[in-house]
Amino acid sequence: MSDFFVLGGGGHARVLIHALKRLGHDVHGYTALSDEGEFMQTPYLGTDDAFEQLQGSLSSCAALGIGKTGVQTRRLDFLDKLQALGFRVPVIHAPGAICHAGVQAGEGTVVLDGAVVVIGSRLGRACIVNTNATVDHDCVLGDDVHIAPGATLSGGVEVGDHCMIGTGANLIQAIRVCADCMIGAGATVVRDISIPGVYVGTPARRIA
Repeated sequence: MSDFFVLGGGGHARVLIHALKRLGHDVHGYTALSDEGEFMQTPYLGTDDAFEQLQGSLSSCAALGIGKTGVQTRRLDFLDKLQALGFRVPVIHAPGAICHAGVQAGEGTVVLDGAVVVIGSRLGRACIVNTNATVDHDCVLGDDVHIAPGATLSGGVEVGDHCMIGTGANLIQAIRVCADCMIGAGATVVRDISIPGVYVGTPARRIA
């Protein structure tokens, strides 16, 4: 059992607080741009700058409670800042997640309830594998990749840094997706993507 602070106060932060408490950890508070109220007896501590005042306090662990945002590097930037302040930002597997033995994941990565990450897969730093998503065998995710709820990556898929794979999207086996891509909800990717952009539809096509 560890003591945690959570950076973020929105929906993703509340999901993370819920998971941490179910895992038996103590969550001493959260930071956000505004007070979102107490959640599961977890108080608001102030803006994100409050972490600078929390150095050397009871907790040495922090969790990234911000989801994917329009700022491509935001989760990684916060991860680097927290680590520079001396906080440990461990990998978090929610109680209902299934992660096979030998799966590798970088600091700040979160695998949520119902998600499955299969043997041989490697996840980068600050990734999110969201509710009921599947990352099949031997997949490789770069840093700051968000696999949205219900998305499926078949075996051997590679996804570059700062990508968002939308809700219910499907990537067939051995597909390669370059960095800085957004795959829309429900899209089906059937061929490699080598140009950054927004891809939608079945088969997925670039629209921006």
